[in-house]
Amino acid sequence: MNLKTTRQGSKLRFILFLIISISIFIPLLWFFAIPDYLIKDTIESSISTMENSGVKVSIEKMRKGFFFTISADALDIKIGKDHAFKIENISSGINPLYLLKKQLAFSVRGKIGRGVINGSFKLPEGGDIYITDVELDAIPYLASIGIKGDGIISGSINLKKHTSDIIFKVHNCNIKSFTINLPISLSSFNKIQGKLSLRENIITVNSVSLEGEKGYARLKGSVINKGKDRFMDMTLELMPTTTELKTPELMLINKYQVSPGYYVIPIKGPIL
Repeated sequence: MNLKTTRQGSKLRFILFLIISISIFIPLLWFFAIPDYLIKDTIESSISTMENSGVKVSIEKMRKGFFFTISADALDIKIGKDHAFKIENISSGINPLYLLKKQLAFSVRGKIGRGVINGSFKLPEGGDIYITDVELDAIPYLASIGIKGDGIISGSINLKKHTSDIIFKVHNCNIKSFTINLPISLSSFNKIQGKLSLRENIITVNSVSLEGEKGYARLKGSVINKGKDRFMDMTLELMPTTTELKTPELMLINKYQVSPGYYVIPIKGPIL
């Protein structure tokens, strides 16, 4: 009985020794054997080469922590050739189990302006990004497609192999300028929400609703990138509160009337 107990105790000590050894060895392997540049290049290339997603990333000054953690000064995100936004003060944790499968799974947290961003990725399949209370002027991509203004945006970005889907909501919105002149100013709408899809060089505006003191509107269509040029092919469905419209505005939208209280305005042309 004592011999059996001794053998069981030896096996238990061996198993505990093995577990402790592995738990020490793997972090040491991560910290000393895997170079920082390899992790950086893997993350950048895995996201940037996702087929037809249209998204490119680059990491600035990445640093590796001991227990499968990563920090970086910034991560720049581009859509096509345009700078979309920059995530700063990044902290990230990597799931070591996926490294054994030659995959990369990690979470990320950072700042965009005064707003917060959280995300999780499983590469090369894709990932999800969530932004909360980010100022519009902290997203340069909006200006590149002709939209300038103030407001606070929250939303999500789902990155897949073939497309990127964006759902967003903007409050306290004030659109100061739009690339194409409209018969009614977008500055009269202070709440905007909707869904976009990005695939290669085409942004599909599935549906974007606008609400404000002058009524309700819905925008849909697409923005096509052709080299350095961009073209809009969209429609604005307008259901105004006519008592809030000025006489010149009523005169301008009159020719777009489809039925009483319902107007369809084409938005076509280059983005300058």
